[in-house]
Amino acid sequence: MNPNSFLSTATTDGRALLAAETTWDRQVPHCPEWDAAGLVRHTGGIFEWMAAIVASGDRVSRRNLDPPPEDPAELAAWYLGALDRTVGVLRSADPGAETWTFSTTGDRRLGWWSRRLAVEVAIHRYDAEHAASTVGGPAPTPLNGEVAAAGIEEFIVELLPGLLASEEAQGLDGTVHLHATDGPLERRVNLNGPSAARPERAKADTVILGSRSSLLLWLTNRAPDGSLEVIGSQGIATGWNQLCR
Repeated sequence: MNPNSFLSTATTDGRALLAAETTWDRQVPHCPEWDAAGLVRHTGGIFEWMAAIVASGDRVSRRNLDPPPEDPAELAAWYLGALDRTVGVLRSADPGAETWTFSTTGDRRLGWWSRRLAVEVAIHRYDAEHAASTVGGPAPTPLNGEVAAAGIEEFIVELLPGLLASEEAQGLDGTVHLHATDGPLERRVNLNGPSAARPERAKADTVILGSRSSLLLWLTNRAPDGSLEVIGSQGIATGWNQLCR
């Protein structure tokens, strides 16, 4: 998926996130520290932060940015303005240009932020729609498959090694084979090794099958019941909730 495609998907998901927020004080089960207004403030703040980094090419502290509005009546316009600015800055920039990122693999290309934006807003759009579904709204729409695939790669390459080094990972060992049922994605994850994942089909202690959307939602502790098939050791699948809570 190229940077412009990531940005188009981010725009669609970003607007869908806001459309799901019909009640500002509704709790967000997947982000229990936030209500709907808090989720919008967080996501809009991420947009502003990304735009500032891309515009300057340097690391930017979120503390130096203007805070989101406290008045819920001002949130929608502020959020949409932040989304449009961020997409505009990224779309007009050279994706191969160098900028600051927090990539643990040393990727300093500006296009890294287009992928990060698409994954971030897709997951939080799902959070907003899931919250609405708990009070009678429609079921959340699955994540775009290509964005989910990029998010899976990002998670297991950039984030998982740090998680496996944490105290929460104690007792979680073995191998996991992630197998997408709706696209060409297979990853074998070694929970004991320094190199966490390989793009291969190989025997593993646990095999997890599902759509690319469901696999990323599982990795981030959001997968709906019944969306995955787990074959082999159930302990890894159960222990994952402790690692990625």
